[in-house]
Amino acid sequence: MSRWRAPRILFPVLVTAVFILVLSCGPLTAQEGWELLRDGEPIGKVPVLARGGHSLVALDPVLELLGLSSEEKGDTLILKGPGGSLQVFPGAAAAMHKGEIIPFMHEVLREGGHWWVDPDSALTLAGRISGPGGGGLSWRGEGYQPRQTQYQAPGQASSVQKPQAPVTPLPGPVSPSSATVRSIRWGKQDFGLRVVLDLSAPVPLKVEPGSGSVTVTIPGLMARGTSGSVSPYPSEIGLSVTQFGDRVVLAFRHNASTVRHFSLEAPFRQVIDFYDPRPLGTSPAPYSPWTGPPEGSIVEEEPPEEVFQPLPQPEQPPERPPRGVRTVVIDAGHGGKDPGAVANGIKEKDINLRVARLMSDILKKEGMRVVLTRSTDVYLQLSQRTNIAVKEDADVFISLHCNALPKGKTAEGVEIYLMALPSDKHAMELALIENRELVEGGLESSEAADKRTRTLLKILGDMQQNVKIEESTSFAEILFRKGESKKLPMRRVAQAPFYVLRGAAMPSVLVEMGFLTNRAEAAKLKNPNYQKQIAEALSSGIVEFLKTSKYN
Repeated sequence: MSRWRAPRILFPVLVTAVFILVLSCGPLTAQEGWELLRDGEPIGKVPVLARGGHSLVALDPVLELLGLSSEEKGDTLILKGPGGSLQVFPGAAAAMHKGEIIPFMHEVLREGGHWWVDPDSALTLAGRISGPGGGGLSWRGEGYQPRQTQYQAPGQASSVQKPQAPVTPLPGPVSPSSATVRSIRWGKQDFGLRVVLDLSAPVPLKVEPGSGSVTVTIPGLMARGTSGSVSPYPSEIGLSVTQFGDRVVLAFRHNASTVRHFSLEAPFRQVIDFYDPRPLGTSPAPYSPWTGPPEGSIVEEEPPEEVFQPLPQPEQPPERPPRGVRTVVIDAGHGGKDPGAVANGIKEKDINLRVARLMSDILKKEGMRVVLTRSTDVYLQLSQRTNIAVKEDADVFISLHCNALPKGKTAEGVEIYLMALPSDKHAMELALIENRELVEGGLESSEAADKRTRTLLKILGDMQQNVKIEESTSFAEILFRKGESKKLPMRRVAQAPFYVLRGAAMPSVLVEMGFLTNRAEAAKLKNPNYQKQIAEALSSGIVEFLKTSKYN
């Protein structure tokens, strides 16, 4: 009996059929994307990525469809169009366009050759850089829930009525705005360190533990004046308290093997346990995430109060200013083992401290209460500096520094920075440099410092709702004008994510008083008369800012 054989010509036909079938699957995936519309007319499809319960769209194809351009430089995507340019960073939740912060609903994701953003932010970004003709953009696709019906260019009237958003009450038995953090208690335990947040009422707080950090976000609270906000164990657990609009963010820095957290009732408390914390700056402990108690188990109750060691109280409580007296905290950058920039025989830390002392003398004569983060040549961590400002309930915070440039580059003049998204490449590079701290006698890795800077960029998306940016901008502009009136070479007011400004819950700026790498300017910065000139200009600006009607 003979076996039937398929004709040889059938095999290429089968291969071709399979190839066509594979090709047909490609468009099927693309069909699952969303249509980008302009004035209701489709102009193309854009890939969509489901991530964490929400949808992200690929930003770069959006730009191509609209005839806009983008350029990748390292970990930055630069968007360009008739309406200007802006920068987008991975992990950031905001961008800056012409001095305005554009908050995103979700963090930027860089994956699979694309830059992914939430769909409404993609419309906003594309519309902004498109200029006056950038309106009328919208999406159409399965699962799309518009936060805004379409992006409207400035001055363009909407032809589509926006749906009314339902008003939903905040969760929890009380409004968060009525709650307060009564205290932050610290205590040594057999397992390590315990921190307890005492709150006046239950609030829907969010605890995000991780290797090296724990972030607690509490809505509806103000950060000022909370006792215990400075860690009594700074070598093991660091703490910065930051006000972002109507929420407080407590960021704990640790080197523990495990972090355990739970809440207790009557009164409401949030407990955070750090197991076997190693000194900060040493090799990290192997981290084991705590996933909560096993199902059906009972969370161990908080030990009796006497287990907690009360914080040592100073013999004399810190002197509080009389009613109406303003408090100014001046931070002389660097110090101790950290010299800062060194050039032309000058150490930055010395100039910073001399000007800070001069400013202190001037402002005290103006009737103000002045606190120096350091009055001698000592080293302080960045988080400690703003912790002092918060503890002292400062009205303004100013951090003094001197600038430097790589060999072959030169510049001169005074720069004033506020903490926000970077206004340009130089501002970002300067922030990356200033955010590096000395650890165990050596500079911490650039990777660790840069990661911390990117974390600030992620947080800055919330800062559009924070009046501190507006106040800090006004503060910086007044300082700039006073510098000009005192004949200082004022260079600019700019923005960058400086870590030293992060924990300040008041108007705050960082001043780069000049470039030590510029030989002529270094000679001036070393001159006591020029130091006095800088101190007088900055002090005059502080006085004027605090005497404006808004702060009087």
